[in-house]
Amino acid sequence: MNTITQQYVMAVFAVKYRLGLINPLWAPELYAMMGKILNDIDGVRPLKINGYKDHVHVLYSTRGMTPDAEIVRRLKTESSRWLNEKRLTLGRFGWQRGGARISCSPSGLPRLKEYIDNQWQPHRVKTFREEYEGWLRSLGIAISEYDLPEEPQ
Repeated sequence: MNTITQQYVMAVFAVKYRLGLINPLWAPELYAMMGKILNDIDGVRPLKINGYKDHVHVLYSTRGMTPDAEIVRRLKTESSRWLNEKRLTLGRFGWQRGGARISCSPSGLPRLKEYIDNQWQPHRVKTFREEYEGWLRSLGIAISEYDLPEEPQ
């Protein structure tokens, strides 16, 4: 008998220096390409990808064959390479170091997908840092200044 593992993970990471470089005109193409990256990783499937000008939320399922840190590293590396090859931003595009990876229960998936779909809503009144900090606190995660995204330069 084989052991079955299934996890649902939301990764959140920001554009370097939280610059608002993600353009809504080409963002759907970026998210589709990120989905392809996930599909190419053994045992990983994209469930929902969306973001705002300065960050992305990536919800995926994993069978645990590839560590989450490696999944996010590949997402960041390959998507920034793609963006730079397409020359979709002025100057060089990069993702900020770090981010968050939080697991989700199957019953929480519909609510989380809706939250990811509506990324443009909360950012009418909240910055990414405010959203991120509030989100971590709502999950009961103790955070320090070191855990929070860098301020824009």
